[in-house]
Amino acid sequence: MKKITFVVIIFMIFTTHSSQIGIHTSNPQASFHIDGAKDNVGTGIPTLAQQSNDAVITSLGRAGLGTLTPTEKLDLFSGNARIREINSNIGIAGTDRVVVADSEGILKTIGFGAYSLFHARLSVDQTISNVSVATLIFANPLTTSSLYSYNTGNGVLTFNQAGNYLITLQASFANISEGEQLVLGIRPFPDANYLGRGSHYAGFGTPTVDANSRIGELMSYTTMIIVPTPGYQIRFTVTATGVSSVILSDEIGPTGSGNVTNVTIQKI
Repeated sequence: MKKITFVVIIFMIFTTHSSQIGIHTSNPQASFHIDGAKDNVGTGIPTLAQQSNDAVITSLGRAGLGTLTPTEKLDLFSGNARIREINSNIGIAGTDRVVVADSEGILKTIGFGAYSLFHARLSVDQTISNVSVATLIFANPLTTSSLYSYNTGNGVLTFNQAGNYLITLQASFANISEGEQLVLGIRPFPDANYLGRGSHYAGFGTPTVDANSRIGELMSYTTMIIVPTPGYQIRFTVTATGVSSVILSDEIGPTGSGNVTNVTIQKI
C-alpha cells in the first residue's frame, strides 16, 4: 500500500510540472490557460471568437488577454486598458515622456518635444518688393523631429506624417509706411491658393530700418492646417504693399535685442 501511494505522489508531481494547467478548459494552450466563457473546443486551437474571453500565461512569462500567443509581457488582442487612479499621479514636466502606440499596437515612450515640435528662425534680413508673394527662408531648425524636413535653400517644408498641425508665424516688417497692408501666409508647394493667411495694416508712425534703428512692425499669425498625406509640402510667405519692405531677422531696441521672425509647428 505504501509503495502504491508513493508511486501516485511521484506521478502527480511529474504531471504538475510537465503539463499545462487549464481552468474551464480541458484543452489548455499555454502553461496557464483560463477559458472565461467555457466555450473552447475540446481539441485543436480555439477560434479567435473563442479566444476573445481567454487569458493565458506562457512558458516565457508572457500574459495574453484575448490571445493565446502573446508576443509581449502583456498582450491585449483588442479593447481598452484602464487605470482607475491614474489621475492622482501628476506628470513631471521636462522628465516624463509621452506614451504612444506603434503600427502594431505596441506601447512605447518618446520625448514630447522630439516627437512633435519644429522651430526655426530667420537667419538674415529679407527684402521684398511691392505686393509680391515672397518665401521666407529660415535657417537650420533649432528644434525638429522625424515629422518634418526643411529645405533651407528654397524654404519648402515637407511633412512626413499626415495629421493636424498648429502653425505660428511671426515676422517684423520694416521700411514700411503708415497704412500699408502686411500679410503672413502658408501656401502649398507646388504653389496654389493660401492654406492660411493673416494680415493687418501698419499703424501710425511705423518705424523704418536705418543705420541706427532696428525696430519694425511686428505681426504674429497662428492657424491649424490639415496635412492629407506624408510628403505634403508647404512654404511660408510674406507680402507687404510698400515699394520695398524689409523682414527683420532680429530687432535691437531699448528693451533688448533678439530674433523676431520665426516659425513654430506642433502636431496636435
